Amino acid sequence: MDQVPGKKLQADASALDVTYCQPCSQDGETLPAEAYCTVCKEFMCSNCTSVHKKQRMSKSHTLLEKSNMPTTMQDFTIKEESTQPCDIHPEERIKYFCPTHQTLNCGHCSVLDHQSCKQQIISEIAKVFKEGQGYDTIKQVIVKLLKDIDACASDVNVNIKLVEDLGEQEIAKIRNYRDQINKFFDERENELLKNIAQMQNMDEILLESLKSKCNTLKIEVNKIKTKLEAQENNTCQLFVEAELAKNMLKRLQSTLADLNMVNFIHQYQLKKDFDTEYLLRSKTGLGTVEMASANSLATDQRCERASSTTKDKDDKNNTTDDPSSNVQAVGDEKTSSAANADISIQAVVHITAAETTNNHSANTETVPLFAKPKQKKQAIVSTDLTSLKYTPAKDILVSTQFYTRNCPLSDMLLLPGDRLLLAECITHTVKLIDINTSNLVANVSVPTGIWGMCLLPRDRVAVSLTDSIQFLETRGQLSLGKSIAVDGDCYGVGYDNNSLIVSYKTGRVEKIDMEGRVLNKVSKRMFSGSPFKKPFYLTVVNEGPTKAIYVSDCEKNTITSLDINLNILETFHDPALKEPTGITAVGNQLLICGLKSNNIMCLDLPSGRMTQLLCEKEGIELPRSVCYNQQQNKLYVTVDLEIGDVDSYVKVYKTT
Repeated sequence: MDQVPGKKLQADASALDVTYCQPCSQDGETLPAEAYCTVCKEFMCSNCTSVHKKQRMSKSHTLLEKSNMPTTMQDFTIKEESTQPCDIHPEERIKYFCPTHQTLNCGHCSVLDHQSCKQQIISEIAKVFKEGQGYDTIKQVIVKLLKDIDACASDVNVNIKLVEDLGEQEIAKIRNYRDQINKFFDERENELLKNIAQMQNMDEILLESLKSKCNTLKIEVNKIKTKLEAQENNTCQLFVEAELAKNMLKRLQSTLADLNMVNFIHQYQLKKDFDTEYLLRSKTGLGTVEMASANSLATDQRCERASSTTKDKDDKNNTTDDPSSNVQAVGDEKTSSAANADISIQAVVHITAAETTNNHSANTETVPLFAKPKQKKQAIVSTDLTSLKYTPAKDILVSTQFYTRNCPLSDMLLLPGDRLLLAECITHTVKLIDINTSNLVANVSVPTGIWGMCLLPRDRVAVSLTDSIQFLETRGQLSLGKSIAVDGDCYGVGYDNNSLIVSYKTGRVEKIDMEGRVLNKVSKRMFSGSPFKKPFYLTVVNEGPTKAIYVSDCEKNTITSLDINLNILETFHDPALKEPTGITAVGNQLLICGLKSNNIMCLDLPSGRMTQLLCEKEGIELPRSVCYNQQQNKLYVTVDLEIGDVDSYVKVYKTT
């Protein structure tokens, strides 16, 4: 028999005939019952009855007075019931469960919303639930959830430690990098100071020697003077001494002239290094702290290992240079103009344009600040484009917004810092895209239509327009620099050693200086005219055995190589390549767009063999320009728009 609240179970069954206040019995009091609630099924004393009538939830309950209430508790075993109030009807308690809707309901909810449902009485199914699989499942879920929470908390603690360790590690890298830079500049400063000290020492030794010789000459001249003065009263003897003195004076004059010829000092001055000046103006000196993927972290580690290896080799091969090799001696105004030319001590090792620039190069690999360019090139050319697998990735949308006609991208150039420069020929706009976010970073308008672009030293770009070459600054926001006029509609443009290679609509190819003066043209000894028909694009490979200018002719379906003096070297042709347009160098290979063959070809320069990398089945249609990012292992292709298209885009392929 269940225990009745308010009474202790006694062996004497007659004790059940006595009625007590059940609410008060829970506090240990035994008070006689004065009323009985038919809803709560409880006996209550007068105080509890008064409170029961006043409470909002129970004031509507039916109470039986003492004269009408049951006289015994024996037949009133208390059935377990829920005390949870209903959310919708707070005055009612939850009593039913609807399996159809999986809801807990009070009596009002059952009448109003669940008349057609077959509901279950909670008091009847609760015991079965407790002993069944459902409750065990919930307990298991709770146990697992607690275990998972502990595991998550453990992971959080591990990540807290990782955050601390990562911060310490990266701070250590920054400080170590700073120490390397400080060491580099300390060494350069010591070298320059040593050079100056040696020049001073050489000049001091020379001048002391000249000073001693001048004193000797002065003594000899004074002796001659004294002899002549002593014979002034004897004219005959004076004449003899004077004649003897003439030859001696001529010799002394010749000696003095020789002293004057060597009486010069080494003129020198500090010539500030451009790269150092640029570094001092840079807002990203030392580097930046960026979110990194696993691939980029691995690449950085490879770069650090390569830098360490390079440094070890340099330390082994380092020899002391002749200090005089960095200075040039000059004399006085009587010395030659060559001797008075620009005299300087080089403050920091310069990297030439040919070493830092590769036209249309897809290289954006990060290299330690003072790594040698040749080592950087060797690390780049290792990729064999023909052995890679190309998988389509998310395209980069380049919206023309208000422009409603076809607006193809005429050229594309990959810049350092994961930036992509795009030329819209019809809108006369150059756009800068962040390839990590595919967002537009900056744009600038140019006077006329754009065709080709090439990278110049110091983050500049040359853009070929209808009748001129426009220079752009790409540090931060795009801005227009100076422009130079050219003779005719220019198409392709490339850079080599402070000069530009330009192709024209008329078919000629010229080499011009940075002011627009023509330095050379394609040799016509073997041709009645230009060997080209439509040389729309070109690129320059600056170093190595394949150093040359490569020109694509979309009418003759050829790729022609020329030396730096524009002499024809070799012509490449493949039946699979039709109307070649955009062309870019990746190490010893060329990526070529086949506009009408709808493919991307790879030309291996040492062997001259062409291989198709992508075609129509991979989504290549009317490709215009192409570049490859070895840092992110991605290939970028611009395509001509279909009729009616408004937005232009860049197709992206991931390589593995």
